[in-house]
Order: sequence, then structure tokens, then C-alpha cells
Amino acid sequence: MLRILIEDSEGKSKLAPINPEAGDITIGRKEGNFIRLKERNVSRNHARIYQTPEGLFIEPVAARYGLKLNSSKIDGPTPLALGDEIRIGDYRLYIQDEDKPNVRKEEDLNSVQDIPPDIQPRFVVISSNFAGREYHVMKTKVTLGRNPSSEICIEHQSVSGTHAEVRKNGRGDFEIKDLNSSNGTKVNGVPITEPYRLSSGDAVTLGHVTMRFCGPGDFWSLNFGINDEPKGNNKGLIIGIGLICILILLGGFIYLGSKLSNPPQPVAPAAPADDNNNDKFTEHILACQKSITDGDFANAQLHCELARDIHPNDPKYNSIAEQLRKEIDSKNALNDVLENISNGECRDAIDNLDNIQKGTIAYTTMLEKDFKSKAYECLEKKLRDNALAAVDRGEISEAERIRDEIKSQRSDSPYIAPVDEAIRRAKSASRGGGGGGSRKSASAGDAAAAPAPAPAPAAVDVNELCSNAVRAKISKDNCKAYELYKKAKKAGITDATCKRNADLHISTFAAQCNK
Repeated sequence: MLRILIEDSEGKSKLAPINPEAGDITIGRKEGNFIRLKERNVSRNHARIYQTPEGLFIEPVAARYGLKLNSSKIDGPTPLALGDEIRIGDYRLYIQDEDKPNVRKEEDLNSVQDIPPDIQPRFVVISSNFAGREYHVMKTKVTLGRNPSSEICIEHQSVSGTHAEVRKNGRGDFEIKDLNSSNGTKVNGVPITEPYRLSSGDAVTLGHVTMRFCGPGDFWSLNFGINDEPKGNNKGLIIGIGLICILILLGGFIYLGSKLSNPPQPVAPAAPADDNNNDKFTEHILACQKSITDGDFANAQLHCELARDIHPNDPKYNSIAEQLRKEIDSKNALNDVLENISNGECRDAIDNLDNIQKGTIAYTTMLEKDFKSKAYECLEKKLRDNALAAVDRGEISEAERIRDEIKSQRSDSPYIAPVDEAIRRAKSASRGGGGGGSRKSASAGDAAAAPAPAPAPAAVDVNELCSNAVRAKISKDNCKAYELYKKAKKAGITDATCKRNADLHISTFAAQCNK
């Protein structure tokens, strides 16, 4: 049987079975997903894996943060095969066959193990005043930092106490991950924001310390020849040194003579290096501020990081970095609100409104487009529908309770009157002895005057509709699949897998396909 191995950014793992008869495997941050991934860079309903007659497929549902298969971004139904790697936020998911003998056990992936000396990778420092120093990666997971408690302790002020982590992943590769360090982690000059797979020869920079990563079997080293002993007769060496000294003295006399005959002209002093750094720092701070104003947060983050590399503790950097953080968090919260409203998750939308901070672009957008009213209107509509459904079931007291909840939200809500009218009609019908409290009850006269029922429609092959819907999805014709699923639901779906697929697809593409 196939299964999914799920690895998080800390190296922890768990297994999930793939059972085609159990229906879709939903993946996301929202509670209720078959695979729930809790990090913020996972969408609430991120992706789903499903079985079709053509095989196993994966597709994004509302993957705001992207979905990758074998390092390539995907935006529609894509076939899955044994050994495929799925990237969702900081998580990696692998398709495995539990009957294969080479599958690693979960407890082996979770435990930190010693690495035999002959296959230990190394870091060799190629910068700073301790160039040439080597650090061996002795375990399958180690931390790098200035703290003595780190497995690899790098005593340099630009390195954070706990700066980065290196671990061996499920495929046997070594990865490095930045641990929210002050000065960041770079690989080959590029800042990393997620785990990066290391290759032998990569230049890894922590703060201002650059090291070369040497994989197992890479015997490269930085050798300055400090301990080399002179060999053979020293006579030639002494003569050579003497000749060099004579040449140096001769050159000095010639240089002094030229200076006396041509006195130097005054030259403007060169700008100190610190001034150049300050200019670059100010340039990046201003570019970061402009990008924030323009709403280009990716470019703003780039310039802020460049400013941080120059002056990591400058108050100007700290201030604008905090402003950028608020903007990004608020933008994500606003996106959550829009997603909640679209999915009918009205209470979640109202809760997420509180995460949009004043003074941000997202807050201004929320006020201009009145998303707060839309969130509360979403809730009122949902409560109205629930109240009317309660009336249909004859649960008048429950309908009255829900109506009162609408009033508590907004006393002049237009959704109160329909509920009041339905309750009044149900109570009237109940007192008259007809209808059993339902708002759909009719008088005897109405029944007598009712027209004859229409002839039953021709039988519909629901299974064929479901199969055609799956084919439409594979062809990325989501609106055609939407219409087919609606017809199947109307005809009455009996197959549990088709019903789940229909419910998910209709809720996901209703707004897009009803335009």
C-alpha cells in the first residue's frame, strides 16, 4: 500500500496511509483536514490528493503559498508517482510504498544519530581571522552558533547564539536552515529563507563568517603552508634572501630620489569605508521604505536584509523591519479574511479581522472596501439560513434562538424579517393543525388547487457524471467539472468518494464559475 512520509522543518516525521476507498486526502492548516500542517506558510485548504481511474493525482485547492512537486510549481491536477517529493511551506511529503525494504522507519528519522567519522561532512572556514579551521558534522542534526551549547560553536560576534541548523534528511542529503538569526544565513551569496540542500563546495555564510561545505569524501582543505619545513641545503636560500634585500634597498633609493625631484601634489582624502557603508545603508533603508509604500513587500524585504547586513543593530533598520513585519502579517490576515468569506467561514473571518493592524496598507484596504461589514453580513446570512432550516425541521425554539443571535450582531439586520415571517407562519400553521410547524405547510384549499405533479425526469447516470467531472478536472476545465458535479448532486450521489469530491470542488470554484 502507498503511504505519505511527512517531514517538518525540525526533522520530525509521521506517516499517513493512502487509501483510495477512503476518499480524498485533504492537506492544509485548517482543522479537519486529513493531513493538518500547522505552520503559517500553509494555506487553510492547501491541496488534495485523490485517486482516479488514470492513477493518483495532486492539485492545489487554495494554495496561496504555492505547491511544488519535485521542485517544480504546479497549478492544477498533476499525476503522482512513487518517490515524488511534495513541498508545502516548510514541509516535505514523500510518496512511498510500505512494502519496499529500503523505506526508513519513522523512529530512525526522528532520532538524532552519530555519523561515522569516515562519512562525516565538514565546514572549512575560508574568511575571518580563523580561516582554515574545520568543523565536522558528527550527528544527523547539529546546530551552528556562538553559544557553547551548539554542536558547532563559531566564536564570532556576527554569528547569533543559535544561528542555523544542519540535518540529514530522509533522502540522505544534508540541509541547512536559518534559525531566525540576526544577520541571516547565505548559501553562495544568496540569503535562504527555507531549508537548503547543500552540495559539496557550497559557500555558507553565517553573519560575516564564510565556510566551504565539504561533503563526505571531499578532501579539500585550506592550507597556508605554515608548518612546511625547508628541505635540502639552506645555502641557496640564504643567497636568495640576500639578493632580495639588495634589490629592495636599491628600489628604495630610486623611489626617494624621484620624490625629492617631484614633490607630491595635495590630494583630497578618500572617503572612509565607513562612510561608503553608511551611504549604502541609507540607500537600502530608503528603498525598503518606498517598496513598503508601493506594496512590494518582496522587494522591501530584500533591501531590508541588505541594510541589516551592513548595520544589523541600527535603530533605523529595527524600526523599518518592524513596520515591514506588520505589513506582511496584516496582508496575510486580510487574505485569510477574504478566503474565509469565500468559503463561508464567517466566524473565522471576523476573528481574523483583529489581526489586521492599524496603520498598514491592509488596514486601509479593509476600511475602503468595508470587509468588516462583509464578514458580519456573511455571518448574518449563514445564521438566517440555519434559522430557516430549523423552521423546516419544526424546531421553532431553535429558530428563535438563532434569530436572537442575528439581532445581537445587528439589531436592524435585514435578515431578521425573513426568519420572523417563517416562524410566524409555522406557528400559525401549527395552531391550525396543518403542516406540523413547517413553513412549507399549505392549506387544504391550496392542496386542492395545486396542479398535477410534473412527470419524473429521465434517469441520470450519476456515476458517469462523476467520471466525466474527474476527466474535466484533469484537463483543468474546472467550471465544466463544477457543472457536472452540480448535476450529479441534484440527481442524488450515492458513492461516498464522489460526494466528497463534489462538495469540495463546488465550494472551491463556486465564486469563479458563477461569474
